[in-house]
Amino acid sequence: MDNLNDEEIYNDRNRIEPFVKAITRNKHLFKDKIVLDLNSGMGLLSILASQSGAKQVIAMKANSYANEIIKQNNIQNITLYKEKIREVELNCKIDIIISDWMGNMLIYGGCIQDVIYARDKYLNKDGFIMPDKGQLYIQSIEDSQYKKMKINFWDSVYGVNMKWMKQWITKEPLLESIKEEQLNSDEQLIYEINLQNCQLEDLSFSNQYQIKIKRQDYATGIIVWMKYSFTYTHLPIHVIMGPTKSPFWKPVILYFREEIPVNKGDKLQGSLAVKFESEELLQIKLSVHMQQYNYVSYFKLN
Repeated sequence: MDNLNDEEIYNDRNRIEPFVKAITRNKHLFKDKIVLDLNSGMGLLSILASQSGAKQVIAMKANSYANEIIKQNNIQNITLYKEKIREVELNCKIDIIISDWMGNMLIYGGCIQDVIYARDKYLNKDGFIMPDKGQLYIQSIEDSQYKKMKINFWDSVYGVNMKWMKQWITKEPLLESIKEEQLNSDEQLIYEINLQNCQLEDLSFSNQYQIKIKRQDYATGIIVWMKYSFTYTHLPIHVIMGPTKSPFWKPVILYFREEIPVNKGDKLQGSLAVKFESEELLQIKLSVHMQQYNYVSYFKLN
């Protein structure tokens, strides 16, 4: 967990409770195992893993409070490191990796590279990661009012003409939830990743989509939202961070160049391509095809 925002994280039930359930309701998985907590913060998940029967817990990126909290809970088998996993050399193999690795669009702003590194270097052959899978879904939306406000803002900023900025604003993805009534298509799975066997090159992808419009409306863009899963638990735990929630990881909105008039039953199609430059930089290419509308837009998430 993050060093500076542990209180915020612990208060975010949507974010923390799936991890708590995955650990405390699956003690049979943790009994006598060596566990690596990649983002331990104050040590909550490390302590729960220890209390669930782990033989040893290695807690990376621990903050300055973790040691005292662990002492107060009379835990003896947690080894704390303030460093990231790439900055230390462990002298043992790992049975379970626990990591809050997700970011926006799964791979932006998270620590997925650290998970892959730790998995390849330390995870036992029959070991596993929690959570281990993630999916991205897309839907079309009507969001013309907010889009116009976002763009027209630059017409006059405290009396200064900044219209030049519009060309850049339209290329920026928007990290924001929307209202249920703004969704005007069905959802489609656009990307899946399995942390047990993915490679860095799998973080870049290009996939086709075809979504069906639900009503007469205008489509002003698509929203990309995510789902992640703990599948090694006794009962799989699926966490949906949908388009209308306001979780820590917000969905991503990619606006079309122009509003597209749509009718019920229309099929909006194209492709979504993401080039993973780093956890802090994604290059995104969106193509849109429907009737006379046929264009490609480029975005940068950084």
